[in-house]
Amino acid sequence: MRLSRIIGSAVATLATVGAFAIAGSPAQAQPLPQPPYPPQAPALTVSDPTVEVNQTFTVFGSGFGGNELVRLDFARTPLALGAGTAAQDTGGVGAMLPIAQQAQTVHRNPTTLTVRANVTGEFSVRVRFTRTGTVTITATGLTTGRVASTTVTIVQGQPPLPVTGSETGPQIALGTMLLIAGVLLVLVAVAWRTASRRRGRSRELTSVG
Repeated sequence: MRLSRIIGSAVATLATVGAFAIAGSPAQAQPLPQPPYPPQAPALTVSDPTVEVNQTFTVFGSGFGGNELVRLDFARTPLALGAGTAAQDTGGVGAMLPIAQQAQTVHRNPTTLTVRANVTGEFSVRVRFTRTGTVTITATGLTTGRVASTTVTIVQGQPPLPVTGSETGPQIALGTMLLIAGVLLVLVAVAWRTASRRRGRSRELTSVG
């Protein structure tokens, strides 16, 4: 009986010590999610590589840091001396807007814009230029230092074709009137000749009687 108590006490002691050992052991650390490797390269594109003066286009950026501030620099090179309109560049700095609001804002003749990328490192900006030229756009991540660039060509719009309907209309009407007048003259001439012949025959018959 005494031996069984000793054995029971020893088993209980070992169970208690094991429980404390298990409870005191540190939990196994879970591995942290790793960024994709290799990381996505920064990219900058435009909705149309060639646009007309005063036509709005969109600049798209990707591959930057999540929620990172990105600076956009616009460098315009004239296509030809004196080409384009006489409007002056504003040179303003755009506000840092969320992606949803950037699509609603059109920046006119920008030289520098600062935008904030979304959580996936993407952004979009709408701009337009009032002068012709080749515009080089460079995006620089202010935290990651990532750089991407692209170009867009601003050309002069084609003049609208002349409207010829208003000019040819009077000419067609005049021609129709002249044609009708000519037909009437022919009919009058034929009628006059027929009447003359009848009068001539009447005179001949009268003189014979």
